[in-house]
Amino acid sequence: MKVKWLLICSLLMTCLAWPSGSFAQMPMSFSLKQAQEYAYEHNYDLKSSHYDVEIAKKLVKENTAIGLPQIDGSIRYVDYFERPTSLIPGDIFGQPGQDIAVQFGTKYNATIAGQINQLLYSGQYLVGLQTAKAFLETERQKDVKNRVDVRDLVAEAYISYLIVNESIEILDSTFLIVNQMVEETREFYRNGLMEQLDVEQMELNKATLEANLITTMNQEVIAYNYLRFLLGIEDDQEIALTDSLGYFLERINRDYLMNTPFDYNYNIDYKLLKKQEYLVFMQYKLAKTAYQPSLAAFMDFSTNAQRNSWNFFKTGEPWYGTINWGVALNIPIWSSGSRKYKVDQAKLEVAKMKVLDEKVRNSLKIQVATVRNDFGNSYLVFLNKKQSLQTAFKIYEQTVIKYRQGISSSTDLNQKYNQFLISETEYTQALFDLLKSNIALSKLLEKV
Repeated sequence: MKVKWLLICSLLMTCLAWPSGSFAQMPMSFSLKQAQEYAYEHNYDLKSSHYDVEIAKKLVKENTAIGLPQIDGSIRYVDYFERPTSLIPGDIFGQPGQDIAVQFGTKYNATIAGQINQLLYSGQYLVGLQTAKAFLETERQKDVKNRVDVRDLVAEAYISYLIVNESIEILDSTFLIVNQMVEETREFYRNGLMEQLDVEQMELNKATLEANLITTMNQEVIAYNYLRFLLGIEDDQEIALTDSLGYFLERINRDYLMNTPFDYNYNIDYKLLKKQEYLVFMQYKLAKTAYQPSLAAFMDFSTNAQRNSWNFFKTGEPWYGTINWGVALNIPIWSSGSRKYKVDQAKLEVAKMKVLDEKVRNSLKIQVATVRNDFGNSYLVFLNKKQSLQTAFKIYEQTVIKYRQGISSSTDLNQKYNQFLISETEYTQALFDLLKSNIALSKLLEKV
């Protein structure tokens, strides 16, 4: 900033808002493309989105593993403080009419068992695996959409920061003229050539401009920190932007944006909707598989030992093994309507998605028409405000010259000054509106 005293006035505000220790490192320089590429790797939302994709991949593998062999094992040890007692008819022991209490088994018992299960057929498994894959594709499409959204957010933040900087430059150059006018007016007043009112009017203009500069500088800090946040930059790292506003204005292809036909099939939001629509349909198919039987094979094996003394690890003591295998067919018969109602709900969700599909297609067409109209208007308004700013500045400069020559009054000078400030504000707003609508329309027409 050229104006030293203004930097002193805003120093405290800037130090509080600017990252501590930022002057200890060299700033990272970014063109817009470089900033977007950096954000793809470090933006917080995109990091989370990447994890969602990885989680979906693990879900597919989890569902795949259900149809592969499953092996379970168990170890069971029982120590009877008091062994179970059974009553046996006395006839067996030659004591008819009496029940004889007999304890069976041993005090110490151990069993080692295992089981292998293999799913042979399950419609629920097959469709469930397809559903998991559909979920993965949906998450991947979400990640693409998030990437596009972050790309455009970075572009808007990048441009916003440049616009605030340009506004500061315009106000700063104007401040030099106003500050000089204050000094000259004071000198004229001391020489009796002007009134005290003229001096006060010049000082009021200067104070107004000071306030505008401080406000704009605060906006610069906010825009700077927001851009760093989108990029995922650490708190102690400065950044510098290498692209200019002229670069973005030159890249606006008005003919393409205004005349390119819109195809919703390539739109990122609609493509995501189609992925979600397919996922809902697969969930409907999954609900219907609850009526289908499932077939599985199994093999059980176990070995057990029974001891009256604790010698399970003694060599030569017997262990008794058992091995068997078989198949199990599970047939759904009656659920009191729970399966039916679940299928009905899933079917209604499919119908609901079809309504949403139609709604999105129509809303996208309306959105494109609206944004295209906004872009066309913003383009014309920008050209108008750009010319108005140049004209207002020339008028103000000529009025300053006339004021110094005593031809123009302080009232006329103040009027032209305010006119210039209004033109500057309208110009920066028109510039931002144009570049923002350019980003929005380009996104809608983009074929992802």
